[in-house]
Amino acid sequence: MKRYIDLYFTTSTILDWRPLLIEDAYKDIVIDTFRFLVAEKRVTIWAFVIMDDHIHLVWQISEPFQLDKVQHSLLTYTANKFRKRLKSEHPHLLDSFYVNKKDRQYQFWQRGSYNFEIYYEKTLQQKIRYIHLNPLRKWGLMDYKYSSIHYYDTGEKDWDFLL
Repeated sequence: MKRYIDLYFTTSTILDWRPLLIEDAYKDIVIDTFRFLVAEKRVTIWAFVIMDDHIHLVWQISEPFQLDKVQHSLLTYTANKFRKRLKSEHPHLLDSFYVNKKDRQYQFWQRGSYNFEIYYEKTLQQKIRYIHLNPLRKWGLMDYKYSSIHYYDTGEKDWDFLL
C-alpha cells in the first residue's frame, strides 16, 4: 500500500465567509500564487477549487519546506494582492476588511486554515472528489473553471501548475 509524505488537504476561508473571490481577478491572484509556489518547488498541487469564499486544495509540501511556512506565504501574498486591488478598484470594500490589529491593518483570510494530512490512496481520492464536487453542490456546476476537475475528467491540463 502506497503511503504519502507531506500531502495535505487544506481549506482556507475568507474572513467571515465573505465572497471576496467572486470576481475572477481575485481567483487569478490565488492561481498566480499557486504557480509561484510550484515554480519555486515549494509544493506540488494535486487538486484544487477556488470558491467565492474559500479554497480547497490537495498539495504536497516539498523538502525542506514546512506546511506552516508555505501556507503563510500563500495567504500573506494573496492578502497583499487583495488589499492593493481593493484599494485601487473597490476602496469601500477594503474598509470591510479593516481590523487594525498589532500585526496588520487588514485581514482577508480567517485564522486557522484546516489542514488534514493524507497518508493513503483511498483518502486522497476521497478528498479530491470532495474538492471537485464543491461547485456542483453549491451552484450545480460540474465543469467549473477554477478547479482541477477538467484535468481529472479529461486529462487535458488547463492549469500548468498541476501535478
